[in-house]
Amino acid sequence: MEKAIQTQAPAFILGVDVSKDSLDVCLIDCSDGRQLCHKLNNNPSGFRRMKAWLKQQGCEAGPETLCCLEHTGLYIRQLVHYLLAREVRVWMESALRSREASAWSGGRMTGWTRSGLPAMPCCTGRRQSA
Repeated sequence: MEKAIQTQAPAFILGVDVSKDSLDVCLIDCSDGRQLCHKLNNNPSGFRRMKAWLKQQGCEAGPETLCCLEHTGLYIRQLVHYLLAREVRVWMESALRSREASAWSGGRMTGWTRSGLPAMPCCTGRRQSA
């Protein structure tokens, strides 16, 4: 039996810039637009610390959360498994599309969470023409 697709707006958007060793995360509270950023290790211990940090911010990291990240191959695999096991909604953008969006907004993907989320469709609601 297939799960129904959720169309409800998320309470939180979690943007994650994934590298081999670290995660730069930016949490947006959709109720007030508040943005908070944090850097963690890209390993199971870092995932647990991320969950604790999110809980401190009032985010339970479950179905009410949408996580946006760039598909970086093997580096995202453990994180995506961790998020899906907690029923977090996950949006993965191709590296090419996220680079195009980053170039369009005048930024780089590296460290984008420090100044907020990039111009990726899941994070801004904007759609780019194909």
